[in-house]
Amino acid sequence: MIHTVLTSKRSYDDALVSAVWDDIGAYVTRAEAEAAVDTAAAELSALLGRQTARARRAVAYGWSGGKDSQALRVVCEKAGVVQAVIGLIPPVEWEAYLDWIGANAPPGLWRFENNTVNLPWLALHPHLVFPATGTLGYWWTLAGTRKAQVEYTKKVRPPFLIYGRRYQDGNQIRSALGPGLDPALGGGVSYCPLRDWPHEMVLAVCHYFGMSLPPVYSWPHGWSSGTGAWPGRRPGGWAETYAIQPGAVVQAARYMPAARDFLAGQS
Repeated sequence: MIHTVLTSKRSYDDALVSAVWDDIGAYVTRAEAEAAVDTAAAELSALLGRQTARARRAVAYGWSGGKDSQALRVVCEKAGVVQAVIGLIPPVEWEAYLDWIGANAPPGLWRFENNTVNLPWLALHPHLVFPATGTLGYWWTLAGTRKAQVEYTKKVRPPFLIYGRRYQDGNQIRSALGPGLDPALGGGVSYCPLRDWPHEMVLAVCHYFGMSLPPVYSWPHGWSSGTGAWPGRRPGGWAETYAIQPGAVVQAARYMPAARDFLAGQS
């Protein structure tokens, strides 16, 4: 029986998630994780079976390297889906995260880069730096991950794209077109095979299937923040950014008074 202790992502704390990750065998067994993957992959395989050969080749899954997308990768590869899509904002991504992607990306990764959002641009939009609300935080998702998925849909026109969205993360999955299937932002259809998984199952699948995780999870607020560009991180601010990647703050100080003020306070 799966033992769950983690609640909504909005309320769990990093220390507890880290403790569960370190002792995941006490919460989910290998057999339970394998059964969850088999069930999700079977549902995906059945959905793929209703598509033409061309449509099946166009299907891709959203991948960031985060825990949910790494668990999703296990399910997709078991069902024969190897194409993945990532959206990055290179001017303000963490250097260690980009290095990790370079070493761990799926072989079929389709990469979209948004280079418009850079430090000079952010200096003109300071309300987006360390966003104070969830709405502003979601802007970063739209500028990176979602923009890539919309562009891929426009160019390739897959019958659906696969996402690691889950109810426990607060995602709304209405299943208006069938189990886990919904109209997607920017057109197309989204499909969420992990929708019912608890957090513990995601961690267990990453563990038992040997999926490495990016370094962000070892940083302060790593589990609650996840992957994403450093200015889009809600907790931490300049101090936490400086502790993780000092050069990011030094570069930002060329354009942003708040970064300059922070550095002045360090001397």
